[in-house]
Amino acid sequence: MLRKVISLLLLMAFVAALFASCAVDFADPLADAEDERTIPTVVLPSVKLNQSVTYPAPEPNEAVSTPMDEPLPEPAPIMIPIRSITQNQENVLEFYGDVDMNDPEVAAAVQQINELLAGYDKPIAFCAYSLDGSRAIAYNCRENYFSACTIKAGYMLYCCLAIDQGIVDPDEIMIYEKKYEHGGSGKIKNSEYGTPYTIKELIRLSLRYSDNIAYKMLVHYFGKDGYNKMMNELGVSKLRLSSSTSISSVWNYNANARDLCIIWRELYFYFASETEMAKLFKTATTNTAYNYATKLIDEKYSHKSGDKFKPNPVYNDAAIVWKKDNPYVVATLNGSEGEEEDEYVVGTIVKLINDHIMK
Repeated sequence: MLRKVISLLLLMAFVAALFASCAVDFADPLADAEDERTIPTVVLPSVKLNQSVTYPAPEPNEAVSTPMDEPLPEPAPIMIPIRSITQNQENVLEFYGDVDMNDPEVAAAVQQINELLAGYDKPIAFCAYSLDGSRAIAYNCRENYFSACTIKAGYMLYCCLAIDQGIVDPDEIMIYEKKYEHGGSGKIKNSEYGTPYTIKELIRLSLRYSDNIAYKMLVHYFGKDGYNKMMNELGVSKLRLSSSTSISSVWNYNANARDLCIIWRELYFYFASETEMAKLFKTATTNTAYNYATKLIDEKYSHKSGDKFKPNPVYNDAAIVWKKDNPYVVATLNGSEGEEEDEYVVGTIVKLINDHIMK
């Protein structure tokens, strides 16, 4: 009898261990539990933002590999400040600036967008803003969603500015350690502990491959306070990192389309500064995979997407669309798992905006 009891207890322990190991495999990588390891309380010297409209347009530089065929145009006087896009009504398309609703082409595009939205039963928000400040279109652009990996663009801008201003050495080495483990996208997860990475390479991996471990390592190094201060200075309403000192607490649970457009507008002018890090940033984000917002348009784009499918799905993207003579920023947030219907609705709306409104 005793032998049977011991055998039963051993079997129960084995089954419990098996389920525990499976739970690790299926855990949500963007919802790590708080742990005892903490982010250092080191505060970097203040990173200064340049005034966006004072950046000079870059000169073509054939020595730098870039997918752009044309240099950036000269910054134009801003007709519609992007912060004035307030979105007063929910579930209603709003237009700003010189969008000519009497133009039959524009009116037909708007009708098609409204028909797509009327037949779509999932949460959706978007904002597009012409970088000459002449026009904008918005739909639920202040509605908040989980940011997912779209937060990485703003955080990498903070890191790059710190490097440009001599606060951080881009060639400084960080070592991949067990404490930085993180599921989801990226390449470092396939590396061995002890693998060295420069700060510059971690930034590139975060942007090009949306590497979660690289991003986690950079937040550990750069901290949160300076980044949050920069978001305040930009006039971004959400996208802050929490004050938690847990090394796992690197995500943000609030983003909206207007805020993402503000960040990508700032990145447009940052790219024009033509620093080494600006060139790296532009190349790392241009024409990459998973371009949820811009996959149906025939334009070059620089972007950062982000998704999270369980338990509360989001399917997000924010981009600069390098449309000749009229580049613009666009952000889409969608409460879905990016199924075929979702891709069609989001992509078609952006295509209609690109072809008929941002023309």
